[in-house]
Amino acid sequence: MPKIQNNPPRTTAAQSTTSTRSTTRPKANTGAAATSQAWGPSGSRGSNIDSKTARTAFWHSPYTNADARAAQKAFGLKSVDAGKEFIGKAVITRNEGPLQQAGITRARWDNHDCAAAFARSPYTEADAKQALKKMPFLSSVQDAKEYIGLKIVNKTEDILGEVGVTRSPYDRHDMMDAFKRSGFSNADAEQAKKKFDFLKNSPMNEVKEYLGLKVLNNYTEMMAEKGITPGKDRHDR
Repeated sequence: MPKIQNNPPRTTAAQSTTSTRSTTRPKANTGAAATSQAWGPSGSRGSNIDSKTARTAFWHSPYTNADARAAQKAFGLKSVDAGKEFIGKAVITRNEGPLQQAGITRARWDNHDCAAAFARSPYTEADAKQALKKMPFLSSVQDAKEYIGLKIVNKTEDILGEVGVTRSPYDRHDMMDAFKRSGFSNADAEQAKKKFDFLKNSPMNEVKEYLGLKVLNNYTEMMAEKGITPGKDRHDR
C-alpha cells in the first residue's frame, strides 16, 4: 500500500519537471534558426498571412529595404522579398522581438540603414579608416562606415569635413592609399619632387598623394616620361 500511495506524487513530479522543461526551452532558444522555424512555411506563427498582406504591412511600417536585406541574412531567407514578408508578419503578429535581437529596429536609421547609406555614397574605405583614426569613440571600420552613413542621412557631414573626411571623389586618404598600392616608392616620390617644378616646395606626403592621384586617374604616363615608374627602378638603386 505505501508504494501505491507514493506512485502518484512521483508521476506528478515527473509531469511537473517535463512541463517546466517544455516551457523553458523555447524561451531560451531565441536564435535565428528557431525564429525562422516559427515563422517559416512549415511554422504556425503568421503562416495564415499571405505574401501580399505581409509585404503591404512591411511597406506601411518604418522598416526599410536595408532592414529586409538584414533579415534575409540573419534568418537565412531565400530573398529580399522573403525578408520583407518576414518583417511584415512580425509587424502583424506584434512579435518584433526577434528582429530587435538581430539589430533590426523601427528606428528611423538603424545600423543597416546607415551602412546602406555609406555604401551608396562617394565615401570610401579610406575615409572610414580616417574617421576611425580621428574619432576615438569609433571601435571599428564598420562602425566608422555606419557613423558616416548616419551623418549622411542626418545631413550633418560638416562634422566629417572637420577631420578631413570629404565627398571628394579622390580625397587625400584615397590618394595616399593608391600611392601605397601602386608600387611607387619613396625614391620615386623624391624624383617626382625634383622633376616637376610645381612639386619642388611640396611636403613629401603631398608628392605621394599626387602620384596616387595619377594612379587613380590611370594617368601615369607623365611619370613614365620622367623615368618614374611603379616597381623597382633606377631611383631605388
